[in-house]
Amino acid sequence: MRKYAGTREDAARWVRDVLRAQILDGGFGGLSAPRPMLPPENTLASDLGVSRNAIREALDLLRAEGLITRVQGAGTFVTGAKLRQRLDRLEGLAESLAGHQLSVVNRVVSAREDTANPFVAAKLHVQEGSPIYFIERVRSVGGVALSLDTTSLRPEAIDVVRGADLDTTDVFTLLETELGVRLGRAENTVEAVAADRGSARMLEVRPGSPLLLVHRLTFLDDDTPFDLESVRYRGDRLSLVTVNPRLTRG
Repeated sequence: MRKYAGTREDAARWVRDVLRAQILDGGFGGLSAPRPMLPPENTLASDLGVSRNAIREALDLLRAEGLITRVQGAGTFVTGAKLRQRLDRLEGLAESLAGHQLSVVNRVVSAREDTANPFVAAKLHVQEGSPIYFIERVRSVGGVALSLDTTSLRPEAIDVVRGADLDTTDVFTLLETELGVRLGRAENTVEAVAADRGSARMLEVRPGSPLLLVHRLTFLDDDTPFDLESVRYRGDRLSLVTVNPRLTRG
């Protein structure tokens, strides 16, 4: 391969980004392999057209991110391969991770009938003070905490969700199979936040750790806003993926 033209520092950053993308895309086995392993340094240097020193610096950067670990005499292994959650599909967590053959475990922190505050009432198009159903859950995948979810549902959902087994059932599944509604679309807003002490404790990370916060408002197929969620994902465990077609200009 043609040699990378640039400084060693530039080369190391470029290699870091190349390897990082491959790791997150499962290029070295990802979550399907028990101990996914990177090729030897000399192989990487030859394949990518950079020096071994640049490879070592790139690997140091990946180790600092927690994506790889080096075992003396054994090699360099992927430790931080991430799950991928599609934002351009309206589906529950268990549905989106079905291809990974990893179990999703829910721990219900709170599930109760509540009343809509002004913000929730405006989002769900109900009267302020109307009854809603509030759910807070920690969701784990493969035995590791992944997200902290809070959900507010319209009054029509209360009788179906109250008393349901929320440890094993997705809310979307309950709404469609038990209430008989059809979900249509969702509006998502994503931002990066730092973990507060409570969230950090439940997600098993240090306070201040990076989280991906997704605000999602889900509508029925008749455009009724029905499910208002805030989901805090561990930034070291999940990537959010979407496909954005370019609009045709006419």
